[in-house]
Amino acid sequence: MNFVSTNTDRKQPQCYSSQLKPFYHGTTSRYTSPSSGKCKRLTVQSVNPNLTSDWNENDVRSNAPLSTQLAGRLTRMMLNPSSDTFLWLFIWLFYIITLLSPSRAPVFAHYYKPYLMRFVGQLWAARSPREYSLRAQAAAEDDRHVRRVTHALYPRFLVVYDEDRRGWTRVNVEAVVRRKPYVAITYCYDDVIHSGSTEVLIERVRNATLEQGFDAYWLDLECLFEDPIQKAQDLYRMSDVYRLASFTLIILTDESAWPAWGGRVWTLPEALLSRELRYKAGNNAVTPISLIQIASLAYSHHDEESHIINSYGLGKDPLERLERNLQLKEAIWRRQSSSSQLTSTEGSSKGRYRAEKVYALMGFFEHRILPNAEETELQALARLFMANDNDRIADRMISMFPRDKRGINQWYTKEDEYGAKLWDIEPTVQVIGITSNGSLVLDGCRAAMIRWKNFPSIAFATRRSIRRLLAHALPYATLILFVISCSIISIGNQTASISAYGSSSGTSPLVAGGGVLLAFSLILLILAPVFTTYAHSGRVVLARPWLIGVKGVISAQEASDHLYGSQIGDSRRTLYTPSGSPLARPREGDSKFREGHVSQYNEALAAPQFDPIEGHMFTLVDTISGSIYYFRAHRPPTVCLFTGSEGGQGRFVMASEECSSNELRRETVLRMPSYISAYMHTCDWVALGGKP
Repeated sequence: MNFVSTNTDRKQPQCYSSQLKPFYHGTTSRYTSPSSGKCKRLTVQSVNPNLTSDWNENDVRSNAPLSTQLAGRLTRMMLNPSSDTFLWLFIWLFYIITLLSPSRAPVFAHYYKPYLMRFVGQLWAARSPREYSLRAQAAAEDDRHVRRVTHALYPRFLVVYDEDRRGWTRVNVEAVVRRKPYVAITYCYDDVIHSGSTEVLIERVRNATLEQGFDAYWLDLECLFEDPIQKAQDLYRMSDVYRLASFTLIILTDESAWPAWGGRVWTLPEALLSRELRYKAGNNAVTPISLIQIASLAYSHHDEESHIINSYGLGKDPLERLERNLQLKEAIWRRQSSSSQLTSTEGSSKGRYRAEKVYALMGFFEHRILPNAEETELQALARLFMANDNDRIADRMISMFPRDKRGINQWYTKEDEYGAKLWDIEPTVQVIGITSNGSLVLDGCRAAMIRWKNFPSIAFATRRSIRRLLAHALPYATLILFVISCSIISIGNQTASISAYGSSSGTSPLVAGGGVLLAFSLILLILAPVFTTYAHSGRVVLARPWLIGVKGVISAQEASDHLYGSQIGDSRRTLYTPSGSPLARPREGDSKFREGHVSQYNEALAAPQFDPIEGHMFTLVDTISGSIYYFRAHRPPTVCLFTGSEGGQGRFVMASEECSSNELRRETVLRMPSYISAYMHTCDWVALGGKP
């Protein structure tokens, strides 16, 4: 997204807020503050801080109540003595002071921290015709005119033999073209160039057409406009040319040219969409051929494309529309596109299109798009998928986790890391446009911010019990008892001094009783850390929603201690996820319950902390589900987007912020419980994907 300043002398803003307020800062990693909406530098807590990273790193820090943290440490020192035990008395005195010091209890909230930013740029292409788009403005397109012209379902030109003149003429009269039976020609350009000239090809086509009893044919060399706007309309109706032809004639120099022909982008839709196929190799006669025969001769990926071939060639193995279109896309993408060979350094193409493969694919879709020579494959795919929204292909792909991590920043995903198929995902968002960078603009997202600077002070509740209530109150009651015992001893000493002149010396009953109470209160105060720890122990039944990130690997127990403080007992407050990330491992035969196995922590801890392709190792803690996730990413994701569900779990996209372009970059995708999305606020438009 390009922002224009009206004052060239001023420093250019690095980014803008959702209220279009400019911000000036460096190029370090940033995030949007969930409380103010301002752009701030990102601070990340790390197990092993790195001072040279693109973001600030500091040690992992807990904001649990200080008295709870000290009580837990004192309890561990009492139960497991070590070389630091001599510090116990000093820590205990500090703990007593924190008990007496007033502190503000953490505030409970029903939602995660919201994502306050929105996409404020212009759409390059929009789903709704009511929305302004840069593409339509630049091309000066009239969609109604495009639909009227390009849905004509017949060629605009044919080459017709005139018996009176004994020659061939290019005809563009609509009444003639609509009624004229014709032959559609397909060939491989490289094969033709290596064997002769285009004139030789045209002569062979004309002779073969007359031999088959036809007097009209369609050949792209003669029937395509050179004007870019007109040529775009020809490409739009290319699939109709082959659908309406009486048969499609394949021209080869010889039988060995089959692989070259089959490896070209356009030959697959040309063959699949044709009513009948015939071929002419060299000077041999024109011979009928079936799609099954062509597949064995020309397609090097016959095994992978067998479902498509059987569906079109035999009418067997019918595929669902979504599955068929995806298989067709992969089949076309395996073939060679000549446009990349003729692309200039400025990004324009000499008579070719950068998104040529998309235009070859769109003939299989119900709704097509008008080609644009300047758009990329991802932009063209997004437009094609938006035009055919019944399958919601782009909406589903947003939730997929690419198996090839080099494409993690792009929204298009071929294979899912979790093994899910595209039709397994039920999207909850809608793609409403695409940006100039190739990012998809989404509407209807639920989003939450991820906290990275430290573990916050969390309001939480454990299972109620009389013993925990008494343990919580006992340290404070003991302090009162300590004060009372000291007062009794003081009063007893004063009474004893007054009556000392008229009686025999002895211990005052008040002093003796106060001494007993003092000794008892001191014993209880020594044990007070144990009472405090026990009072905050037990299963967490309710906690404020938070997503907390850590660079590096921490265990579930460490996460619980940072969140809630230490505990006495074996209640598991934070659990390992059984299937939430690629590193997740479920417990299998040794457990009756669905839960994660601790081995995932050991594997994450033993793995390299940085991988050149997949990035750094991170830990994410969710307080609502009480789960911990390990994942890799190149940058700390600051935004969690709920985009769909699959297999009983929600698909949550973890994204980092690119404030200079007002877009998000997908870092990873986690499978988390769907119900936590109810604790997320719905956000405005967000742009996800695009250039890294």
